[in-house]
Amino acid sequence: MAKVKVGVIGVGQMGDHHVRTYSTLKEAKLIGLFDADLSRANEVSVKYNCPAFSSIDALLKEVGALSIVCPTSKHYETALACLNKHKHLLVEKPLASTSQEAREIASLAGNKKLVLAVGMIERFNPAFKKASSLLKHETILGMDFKRYSPFPSRISDASVVLDMMLHDIDLALSLASSGVSSVKAFGNKIRTEKLDEATTTLYFKDGLIAKLEASRVKNEKKRLAVITTDKALYEIDLLNKRLHKRTFEALSDKIEIELEPEDQLTSELKDFLLSIDRGRAPKVPGEEGVIPIEIVEEVERLSC
Repeated sequence: MAKVKVGVIGVGQMGDHHVRTYSTLKEAKLIGLFDADLSRANEVSVKYNCPAFSSIDALLKEVGALSIVCPTSKHYETALACLNKHKHLLVEKPLASTSQEAREIASLAGNKKLVLAVGMIERFNPAFKKASSLLKHETILGMDFKRYSPFPSRISDASVVLDMMLHDIDLALSLASSGVSSVKAFGNKIRTEKLDEATTTLYFKDGLIAKLEASRVKNEKKRLAVITTDKALYEIDLLNKRLHKRTFEALSDKIEIELEPEDQLTSELKDFLLSIDRGRAPKVPGEEGVIPIEIVEEVERLSC
């Protein structure tokens, strides 16, 4: 495939990783980066020998595709500006601050026939990918997700639901065979003015139930999904990238399933670039970035 000319908008911690990864991919030609923080932009520019542009408009003139990794509050205006210049986009999660903004972004990308990928990186977790392939041959009866972390050093202006639980909402939706019919939720504000803990139950139209817990005020760090099917129970350790299976005939026997080592961000960016080259949808297309935010909004409404 021809190298895709790419740029990165926003080079904070995650944006730095995008620049680094693009610089190593044979499918990409890294053209440059932009960040409103000029000192940060120059620092990353020197680090990866990659030009820092003085404006988004200047960068847009040189590239065919971009990663948008700026603060969530800027996703909407930045994505629309890029799409209106006919650029393919990967937007880090969440797609936008609100479901309405996310819907407009996805609609514009669709109307212009541009690739729009959403950076839901857990979809590329090797443990989840392997589990997903196995679950295709079984009937899922229930899902249980837990995502905990200590209080972050950077205090986010987003709730734990938008910042953390969103990942597991997306994973649950990707595994389910039907849409969500109703939501139950409650949460607590402990360290910030936003929800710092939340518990959610998603009821799907076919009867499937998914339970989700998220907290950013725990002493431990955990990212665990337990999926019960008609044949077995799967424990997906998303943090340590491990997958275990228990059969109902021998629940005490915990079998570890071998996984292929994989860097999630590399896989995500390769998928984006191949989508552009082959004219196909990415693994997490823009329209799949809308419903998780709608559910986040409902969880936050119910928890107030």
